[in-house]
Amino acid sequence: MFARLPFGVAIVISFLLSGCPIQATAQEVTAPSTTPALADPPTKDQVVDAFPGTEDFEEASRIRVTDNSPESLGRVIELCESAIEKGLDEFDLPAAKQVLATTAFARAQLIVEQASGGRLPNNRMARITNEAMQDLKLAIENDPNFVDAMMLKARIHLVRQEIAKGQETLDQAEKVLETSLAADKSDTDAKGKLSEVLLMKSLSRQDADDRLKDLLRAIEISPDNERAIQLAVESMITLGRFEEAESILQKFMVNSPNNEYAERRWALLLVQSDKLEKALEFLTSRIAEHPDRSSLYSLRASVHLAMTKKEDEDLHLKASVADCTKALEIDADNLDAVLTRAKASLALKDFEQAKKDLAVVESARPELPDIVLLRMDIAIQEKRFADAISDMERLVQLNPENRMLLLQLAAFYQLDDRPKKALRIADRLLKSDETDWQALRLRGDILLNMGRHNEAIADYESAITNIPQEEDDYAGILNNLSWVMSTSPQEDVRNGQRALELGLKACELTHYSKPHILSTLAAAYAETSQFDKAVEWSEKAVELGRKESNEQIEQLEEELKNYRDGKPWREKKETEDKPNKPAPANSGIDT
Repeated sequence: MFARLPFGVAIVISFLLSGCPIQATAQEVTAPSTTPALADPPTKDQVVDAFPGTEDFEEASRIRVTDNSPESLGRVIELCESAIEKGLDEFDLPAAKQVLATTAFARAQLIVEQASGGRLPNNRMARITNEAMQDLKLAIENDPNFVDAMMLKARIHLVRQEIAKGQETLDQAEKVLETSLAADKSDTDAKGKLSEVLLMKSLSRQDADDRLKDLLRAIEISPDNERAIQLAVESMITLGRFEEAESILQKFMVNSPNNEYAERRWALLLVQSDKLEKALEFLTSRIAEHPDRSSLYSLRASVHLAMTKKEDEDLHLKASVADCTKALEIDADNLDAVLTRAKASLALKDFEQAKKDLAVVESARPELPDIVLLRMDIAIQEKRFADAISDMERLVQLNPENRMLLLQLAAFYQLDDRPKKALRIADRLLKSDETDWQALRLRGDILLNMGRHNEAIADYESAITNIPQEEDDYAGILNNLSWVMSTSPQEDVRNGQRALELGLKACELTHYSKPHILSTLAAAYAETSQFDKAVEWSEKAVELGRKESNEQIEQLEEELKNYRDGKPWREKKETEDKPNKPAPANSGIDT
């Protein structure tokens, strides 16, 4: 007896083959046969009588094929549940459970899409996600290996901050997928899904090492899982494991040589690791291979900008501008290039170009934080301190605990001759962390300008104790401490020998290339009565200052005259706060 096709399958086949009826009939077969006559197959009515759920399942199958509306999905679920409850034969029962599982999952997906699309009021979100969870529970009950349903269920748990339940569901999905891979190690679909499950598990971890362990396993299973690679690299960078991050990126670039994330992150990681020459070499080689890719030029421009702190400042700034211009010739919408060119132009004091580029970025992406910072930099360069302070005060109001913003605001107040406001911010920062070398250096500068030399020296000494010596500001702190010890009118403050040691160290760290630091060294020599050395270094400071059009050139020349006359330099600033202008309502910040 021939096996009967299940009714659910039969109707689907019938629908797909509609328009192509089978013409041959039993009566047309005329060849003689010695085999016994076959019994007639059971009629539809006979099957329905034996298995009452068949008719419901047949209707559910028809609707599922023809209609995917939410209402239809609900009707299919009702019919499948009814069919299973009434009774189905051994063929239709597993098929009905499968249709029920996939339909419940499809409806849950629709619900989640509606919720994530923001089309529902917030007060309905909990009820809506509960509805989705009921459907997903139904899907998994009818198909215990339904990994997609498990992943969606886990995602909802995690969004609702039900971490333990989310992890439990992901563990369930992981076991199913591992069983599949144990049976077939080449199952690429199972590998991809297992990699995604591990990625989701990593996002639910509190411990950074556990998170990274999941991500590394996800990458091992699926080496092209870009999101897992990105998260792993960022986690490693956060943990300071730069070499491991580099290794992952290198392997990824072998498989995806033109991946823009990998190129960008690799270059920025090299910059972050202070491997600027290597970053420049990498990007130059990539440009040689792909001279028509705008992103590579803008990346190299940012590396040139970073290299200005090390050597040949003007050379790298001009190279940065040239690369940005080339990038924009290829792609006029490359905003990274526009922003980088604005920064480089500002450093070159090309304010007109910097403002033009700033206007372009402001128009296209007004929300970018870099825009405000660049606008403030331009204002400071043009000595529009009030404008810079206004922008910075707004940023601080939005981020009242951001220490870097507070430090910058205090520096702006100082530039605008408002030392008391600046001092209040510095005191506030040091109250919460007395070892903050940046706040110590800032307060030392403020106190120096207020003429409070002993207090300034105490802050500088503490800053030197706490600052890592590889920091760029280390030389600046040494320089300022040397200056006050060399030039203070207060005899108890001056210490010529200590000032000379500090001045020599500051010059060494800056490769004897900064006019104001050479000026400090000259002052230290003068304080120790070595006027021939004082004149020598003061002359070099003046020469370099003239070459760079230094704003302090007049004072540098005055200092040189003093030393030629055999006199040490004495300086004591006593900056007073500007009178406050009437402030508009809700302006300023509470410091």
